[in-house]
Amino acid sequence: CRGGYWLGKWLWHFGVFAFVSDQRNNPKWNYYVMSVEKMNDAMGVGAEYLMIRKRDKQRFGVVVHKENERLVLQSLPGQRLAVRRDLVFTGDDKQTTIHDQIHFKVPLPKFLSGLLLKGPKNGVKQNLEKLKQLLETGSAVLQDGMKVSYE
Repeated sequence: CRGGYWLGKWLWHFGVFAFVSDQRNNPKWNYYVMSVEKMNDAMGVGAEYLMIRKRDKQRFGVVVHKENERLVLQSLPGQRLAVRRDLVFTGDDKQTTIHDQIHFKVPLPKFLSGLLLKGPKNGVKQNLEKLKQLLETGSAVLQDGMKVSYE
């Protein structure tokens, strides 16, 4: 799943990275995520989180944290689904582009996993559009009708 999105018409580059890298903000732009709890005191690399989604839970950690440049999140050992998300931030004081690449490791034959991941890919794209709207305007209405704000 890949996507490059222009974000942050009014929010300067450094603010976009800070907002996105704090995983506790995830429910503000991802309707499928109910909450995200920080599981340790680490900041940046080594930070661990518990993401509670509508139908499951996922523990993950920050494995790369280059301020205002790159954020890589990865499932912690023992999770049912192995996920690695690589976000690359480029921009200046007027705009930010986020290149988002997600790798899923599904314990199924390739043709079945391809079919199963079609829905999540579309969901990721929709969520990133909500993030864009949230950062540009300060608020958004998620796919489930919930109204969220940047604050």
